[in-house]
Amino acid sequence: CNSRGGGGVGVGFGTKAEGGTMMAKLGLGALGEECGDAAKGGHEPAEEASSAIPFAVVEPGAERLGVCDPQAALRRMGHLRALRARGAKNHDGHWDKAEVDEVMPKEGLFARPQEEPSCVTHMVTMSDGCEIAVDVILPPKSGKVPCVFHQTRYYRQWRLRKMLRPLETFPMDPINLAFKKAMISRGFAIVSMDVRGTGASFGQWTSPCQVKEREDSVEVIDWMERQPWYNGNVFCFGISYDAMAAMFTVSKKHSSVKGCASLFSYFDVWSDLGAPGGVLLHYFFDNWNQLLHALDSGRLIEAPQPLGASFVAGFKGVKGVSKGLVKKAVATHDTVDLAACLREMGHRDDTPPTLRGRKMDDCSPYTRAREMRESGVPLFLVAGWLDGSARASINAFCHAAAVGGSRLLIGPWTHGGVQNACLGPGQRSDFSSFHKVVKVGRSKLVAEVIRFFLDLASDSPCSPERQDKAITYFTMNAPRAIPSWRTAGSWPPEGLEDRTLYFGFGDGEPEGGLSQSPPRRASELEVQAGQEGDPLKINSRYHTMIFVGDLLNYKRLTRCGHPFVDSRPLDCHLEVTGTPYVDLWIVSSHPETDIIVYLQDYDPTTGSANYVSEGVFRARHRKLYPASSGEGHYKSSIPPDIPFFHTFDKADAELLEPGKPARMVFEIMPTSYCFQRGSCIRVAFSGSDERHYLHNTEESTRIKVLCGPEHKSSIHLPARALQ
Repeated sequence: CNSRGGGGVGVGFGTKAEGGTMMAKLGLGALGEECGDAAKGGHEPAEEASSAIPFAVVEPGAERLGVCDPQAALRRMGHLRALRARGAKNHDGHWDKAEVDEVMPKEGLFARPQEEPSCVTHMVTMSDGCEIAVDVILPPKSGKVPCVFHQTRYYRQWRLRKMLRPLETFPMDPINLAFKKAMISRGFAIVSMDVRGTGASFGQWTSPCQVKEREDSVEVIDWMERQPWYNGNVFCFGISYDAMAAMFTVSKKHSSVKGCASLFSYFDVWSDLGAPGGVLLHYFFDNWNQLLHALDSGRLIEAPQPLGASFVAGFKGVKGVSKGLVKKAVATHDTVDLAACLREMGHRDDTPPTLRGRKMDDCSPYTRAREMRESGVPLFLVAGWLDGSARASINAFCHAAAVGGSRLLIGPWTHGGVQNACLGPGQRSDFSSFHKVVKVGRSKLVAEVIRFFLDLASDSPCSPERQDKAITYFTMNAPRAIPSWRTAGSWPPEGLEDRTLYFGFGDGEPEGGLSQSPPRRASELEVQAGQEGDPLKINSRYHTMIFVGDLLNYKRLTRCGHPFVDSRPLDCHLEVTGTPYVDLWIVSSHPETDIIVYLQDYDPTTGSANYVSEGVFRARHRKLYPASSGEGHYKSSIPPDIPFFHTFDKADAELLEPGKPARMVFEIMPTSYCFQRGSCIRVAFSGSDERHYLHNTEESTRIKVLCGPEHKSSIHLPARALQ
């Protein structure tokens, strides 16, 4: 993986001398100890030397045209016609229909297989005596066949209500049903297990991806090797949590594992999911914790609503060898309280009592990146830009995936690939046409997974041409004339440059707005710390991680009154692909301060602002290190397109000194988005989002973002101009 605009392989920026040069170019001060001092406010950032972004020249007086002004009305009409003419190709259909037809031929709407597959449930006893529920699904008339290995904590097979059972033609697994049917139709056996302490398996679930769970996966593969249908090839598969379990299995280096499809997974649980920027994400963990306890106790109605009601309407619980054995297994379950665990943490290396001495990193596949790479197992990593899995999958591809045969696919999706976010003017999310979880038809995502497994099962070598297209990603809001699906051989894609825009909070140009030149005079922007009124109620990227059927909607975000700063209108289409980051100077009246930055697309003609991405950061974690100094597993959590990292460890934490300027450099969640010609880049600020995050800031806290010759606050965009 390479730095922005490069093409080499490796992590960070090479030697310390090279890293220092790059850090200086990116305005991040000196290397090593000086970098840490700079984060505390002791180093002045250097000026950016990147090429300029073409901005339009605003005609004098144009901005003063009122709503009722005839000239303004005519200009808006012409602008809207131009937008409709060039449009935004946000449809997430497949880039090559022939590839889908080759792997998954079309069938009738209600087609049924001529012969049903067989499904037998086994209770496999582990070395410590714990019994694990395992389904073996075999294609009809099969001899020795390759096997897809699926580990889940969301029930490997659901028991339908009596009135619905006549409709069951395949072992019921709503999340993975389309994948399992396609795998069986292409001649794969499927071994699906409830991980320890969940479903119909016995035991306790004491932490996510616990060590015993990983050891169980190896024992089940050993058990598979003794079965008459086994041909020696195992392919791991999973979505979300199940994908994390699959990656941990790869790290065990079992000789039978030949490939792994990890879909919408998390690599570094702390940064990707639990505490992005060091701010604890309670919204997800509170709802997920409630869901897990409902599943593991068998009391489905206690799941977060409306999930609980929908579960009870169609299902009676998990299916096992017998109802009596399932009851005995459920009686042994003891599920950790993740909501309580989250509130016992403040740093990455904390060991909350609820986790019984374990850290959040102990649940993260990134700590086993070296073992995964050494296994030589190709990975197929799938992610969505509106999900923490984008950051996770990019890092896993660059730090853990085998060099030959691995693939990375990132689409405009929410968690699970259920929705197409459709970001851009008039943002209207829809259910994905690529995966078709809700829509009728073939899932292209299923076809891509099947194609990946078929290639590995046939031992077809990965050609250099295919390796040069190992990455496929979707650029949201691209005009119709510009392809939305792009390919690359490494991350970040070639041609991107680090573009720096400096904040200026004055009323006039060039001191006001986002500018490519540092401001000549000092100014400040006050940011609200406490949440006034009701918490922000939107269907956010975090909401759709649990409530996957609620369509993403950020339209209400602009009503929150967040202070913001805009660039001038663009004179080109500007693609931003990768991990933006901000370099802020702030002053706060409270020692514990959080800051949230929203990257938005603002249309100055219509007055609409649309969500693109966001970043959040807790000031106590501001100590900065150059990416080139990352060692051990920390190195595997550093995005390949940013030149710094934070440890989030307790030893590096330092509270703010009230009233004293401090510097914070932090990531915005990765994206691929096209700001179209005529739009403005907007950056909005907030001091809290109580609906999603746990804040320690008092409502009376006053936060100010500083800019000027001594405090060159800025945003860095990995961007390129498009014609």
